Amino acid sequence: MDIQEIKAQRFPKVTLEEWEKTATASLKGKPLAALQTATYEKIVLKPLYGPNDASSDTEQYPGYPLYTRGFHKGGYMEVPWKNAHAVKADNSAALTEKLAAALKAGQDAISFALEDLPAMTFSEFSALPLEEHPLYINTKDHFLAIASFLLKSKTSKLYGAIGTDIVSLYAEKGLVAGEQTLALYAQAATELKKAFPRLKSIRIDTAPYHEAGANAFQEISLALAEAVFYIEWLKEKGWSPAEVVKGMAIHFAIGSQFFMETAKLRAFRQCWTTLCEAYGITGDDVKVLIGAETSSFNLSKLDRHVNILRTGSEAFSALLGGVEYLQVKSFDEVSGMPSALGERIAKNIPLILKDESHLGEVIDPAGGSYYIETLTAQLSQSAWEHFLAIEQAGGIIAALKAGTLQAELAEMLEKKNDELAIQKKSMIGTNIYADLHEDILKEKPKLSVLRAEQSVASFNELADQVTEKTTIAELHAKDSGSEVIPVKGQRLAEPFERLRERAKGIEAKAGLICLGKLKEFKPRADFVTGVLATGGIMAHLSGECQTLEEAVRFIKESKLSYYCICGKDEAYDQFGPQLVAAMKQTNSSLRIDLAGRLSDEIKAEWQQAGLDGQLYKGQNLIEKATELLDHLEGVAAYE
Repeated sequence: MDIQEIKAQRFPKVTLEEWEKTATASLKGKPLAALQTATYEKIVLKPLYGPNDASSDTEQYPGYPLYTRGFHKGGYMEVPWKNAHAVKADNSAALTEKLAAALKAGQDAISFALEDLPAMTFSEFSALPLEEHPLYINTKDHFLAIASFLLKSKTSKLYGAIGTDIVSLYAEKGLVAGEQTLALYAQAATELKKAFPRLKSIRIDTAPYHEAGANAFQEISLALAEAVFYIEWLKEKGWSPAEVVKGMAIHFAIGSQFFMETAKLRAFRQCWTTLCEAYGITGDDVKVLIGAETSSFNLSKLDRHVNILRTGSEAFSALLGGVEYLQVKSFDEVSGMPSALGERIAKNIPLILKDESHLGEVIDPAGGSYYIETLTAQLSQSAWEHFLAIEQAGGIIAALKAGTLQAELAEMLEKKNDELAIQKKSMIGTNIYADLHEDILKEKPKLSVLRAEQSVASFNELADQVTEKTTIAELHAKDSGSEVIPVKGQRLAEPFERLRERAKGIEAKAGLICLGKLKEFKPRADFVTGVLATGGIMAHLSGECQTLEEAVRFIKESKLSYYCICGKDEAYDQFGPQLVAAMKQTNSSLRIDLAGRLSDEIKAEWQQAGLDGQLYKGQNLIEKATELLDHLEGVAAYE
C-alpha cells in the first residue's frame, strides 16, 4: 500500500445506537448504566460522549469571553507558561546555588519555599537575580518581611507574583485575620503596587482547601468567594475592583482526576469572567494570573517513585487547562528536604511536556472534546451555585466562623479516605501493590527557628527596620485574629503510612493456611497477601494443605499468633469449622481469619468453632489492619 492509499483510508462511521448495542452485548445482561461512574462533584460520567452532550453555545475561539479556552488567542504560543519549581533549601547559600543551577538547566522563573529560610537576611535576598526572571513565591507567614525587603532593595522591574493568602493560610491555623493584620497587609500591598506595577501581591491560594478534601467545584467556588472578600476589603482601602483583580494571582492545586482537573481550570475562567462582569470589569482587565502546583494531597512516602507518575500526570492536566506558571512537586519532598534527583525530575517534567510533547505549540488542546466541554459546563454550573450559597450565607469569612465550610470539607475528606480504605480508589504502593521490602524514609523534622514576634503600628514602621543583616524572622509581625475551627488537611496516604511504620516496629507477620492445590488457593492467597501488605504485615504461606494435620503442623512450625485460611469455597465446605477448632487447640490465643465472605448461617458455625474474622474485597483496610496490629502488638508486648 503506497502513501496515497494510506491517506485515502477512512474509519467506518459508527452510530451511537450501534455502539450501545455492542456495549450492551459485552456486558452480558448488565444494563448500560453499569458503565457510568459518579465523581466527588456528583457528576455522573458516561462511557461515551457525543455532539448531543456538549452545549450548543460552546466557545469556538480562545481569547474571547467567557475565556473557557484561555485568556489569550494564541494560547501558549502567545504567552508561554513559566516553569516555576519551588526550590527548597535550608540555608541561603544552598538556595543561591540551587536556583542558579535550576535557571541554567531550563527553569525560567524564581520560586522557593520561604518556610525553610526564615533566617535569610536582607542582603542575601537582594543578591538573588530578582529582575532577570519572574517571581512566583508563596510568602506564607513572611509577606510583610519580603515586602519590606523588596521595597528597600534597588530593584525596579520586578514582575510575577509574591504574596500570601491571608484567608486560607489563617484558616489552616484555625484563625481569621484581625484588623491589625489586615491593615498591615493592605499597606504592604498598596506600597508594592506603587513600586512594582507588574508584580501581583494579592494571592488566592486554594491548595489548603484542596488538601482538606475539597472537590473541583468547591475549589472554584472558594476561589470566587475569596476574590469577593479581597475586592470588598480593598475597596475600603481605596482600591477599585479592577485594581484588585490586576494585582491578583489565583493559585490552584491539581489533583489526580486528570480530565476533571483540566475542566476545573476551564470552568474557573467561565465563573471568573461572570464575577468580573458583576463588578463592571471587562476586556483585558479580566485576565487574572492563574498558576498551579501539583498536589501534595496525592504524594506518598510509600513506593515514593510512583509520585513521579502522579506529578507528571497532574502537570499535564494543568497545562491542558491553561496556567501561566506551573510548580511541580519533588517526588520525595514529603519526607523532608528533596533529593537532587527529586528536584531535577520536578524541574524537568514541564520541560519534557513543552519540548517533547509540544504542548506549547497547540492552542487549547482540550478544546472541542465533547467529554471535557460537558465536564466544564457541569463544573461551572455547580461551582457558581455553591459560590452563591456561600455569599448568601455572608461570605467566606462568615462560613469559616460558623464552621460550615470546615464541616463540608471534612465530609468530603472522609469520603475520599473511605474510598481509599475500601480500595474503591487505588493508590499504587499504598493501598494496592504495597512493597514491604522498601526502605521508607522517615520525615525529617522541620527547621525550628525562634521568631521575634512584635507588634507594629504600620507597615512603613516595619519596613524602616530593614538593614543589611535583618532576617525574615526578625520582621515577623505578631498574628492577631479570632479563632475558628482549623481547615485541616492531610495527605491521602498518611493513614497507611502510619500503619506501615507501626508494623515495622514489631516486624508484623501472618501465616496463610493454604487449602488444596496451588491453583485452587492462589487467588485468595494473593489477595490476602496484598491486603496484609498494605498494613505492613508480611505473609508466610504454608504450602499445599490437604489435611487438618498438615495445617496444624504448619502452625506448630511457624509459631505465629495470627493466621488466615485461604482456599476455594469447596475447600471450606470440605474442611469445615473443625479446621478452626483444630487450629485453636494448638494455642487458644491464636487469631484466625478466613479469606472471603461466608453466608450468615455458615459464618455462625465457624465463629462458634473459634473463627475471629474474615478478609474480603470491599472491606475497610485501615480498620482491619488496625485490628490485626492491635493483636500482634499485644502478643509482642506479652512476649
